[in-house]
Amino acid sequence: MWRTRSVGDAARPIHDSESKGHDVSESTVQAAERGRPPAWADLICDGLEAIGSRYVVYVPDNPLSYILRSLERRRAGVSVVSATREEEAIGIAAGFYLGGATPTVMMQSSGLGNALNAIGSLLVAYQIPALLVMSMRGDPGEWNWAQVPLGRAVRPILDSIGIQYTVVERSEDARIAVEVAGKLAFGTRFPTACLLPRRLTAPATERGPA
Repeated sequence: MWRTRSVGDAARPIHDSESKGHDVSESTVQAAERGRPPAWADLICDGLEAIGSRYVVYVPDNPLSYILRSLERRRAGVSVVSATREEEAIGIAAGFYLGGATPTVMMQSSGLGNALNAIGSLLVAYQIPALLVMSMRGDPGEWNWAQVPLGRAVRPILDSIGIQYTVVERSEDARIAVEVAGKLAFGTRFPTACLLPRRLTAPATERGPA
């Protein structure tokens, strides 16, 4: 089951971060303490705006919630769809593209396993593009061992099915990484991915020792 809503109709109040400038030195924790999304989340939304992606399908995940919050606060007219499983999100995105939209799918890296058949047999096979934004787990310092095997396999899996990807290594690179991946996807009619490492999205206290 999925539901959709327009970000322009969101009830969340708008605070004091309406300016176009983003403080990339501010950490995720510092931004949360000030009641606003971190700079990397705002910049990802800037990238989505730059490629004209106005339909965002997601499976709930904590780091991705910062992006959703930024969309709610600053981006009117973007439709956000919540899916229950990753393969469902892929199907919804395919429908959006066939209807003339430019869709983005957001998921945790562990969800790639659920989505893989839909990506390979639908998006790849029929040249249906989508931008896949993935919050990574299993990076060095991951505290939950169950996340490590698939987290380490994400890049080899994407390579094996021909999906190119960008990686947001620094907060200030978020917009360009999204823009490059998105333009590649919709320019070639082939899905691409943008990976968000845990060192970007999570406080150091949650990442565990390096």
